[in-house]
Amino acid sequence: LKGDLRALLEQLPELQGRVLKMRYGIEGEEPMSLTSIARTLGMSRDKTRNLERRALEGIRTHNPALEGYLAA
Repeated sequence: LKGDLRALLEQLPELQGRVLKMRYGIEGEEPMSLTSIARTLGMSRDKTRNLERRALEGIRTHNPALEGYLAA
């Protein structure tokens, strides 16, 4: 799962992947709030939320590799 998740995140634009990693604590970090991510990256909370939303949509709609992990 970790390898597949890493591969999926690498397919995203860099900033989207970085937001998801920070948001969900991927790569051993603690999960961060949208406000904390926005502060760290120097952008608005709204832009951060939009990046997260677009990244999750992209993963859900364009990656059949996830089907093996999802409950039917």
